[in-house]
Amino acid sequence: MTLQARIAMALLWIGSLVVVGSIATAQTAQPTRRDPGPILSGADIGFRPEGWQGKARTGTWMVKINGEWVEAITGTKWSPATTR
Repeated sequence: MTLQARIAMALLWIGSLVVVGSIATAQTAQPTRRDPGPILSGADIGFRPEGWQGKARTGTWMVKINGEWVEAITGTKWSPATTR
């Protein structure tokens, strides 16, 4: 194989990689920025719906602190069922 044939083969190979990479990138889902949804709330506690899982609504619990809505974090405490 001559030097020119090797260079031509290498350029074709690199070109095919670029084409395949651009096609694969075009087919991936681009992340979309979503505005925070409305909060269904009472006075100090609320729920921000984010989606659906079957028939169940999914979202985040929110708490109003000093007039600002912040995400609530669960604080579960583990304790044994028996005290032996």
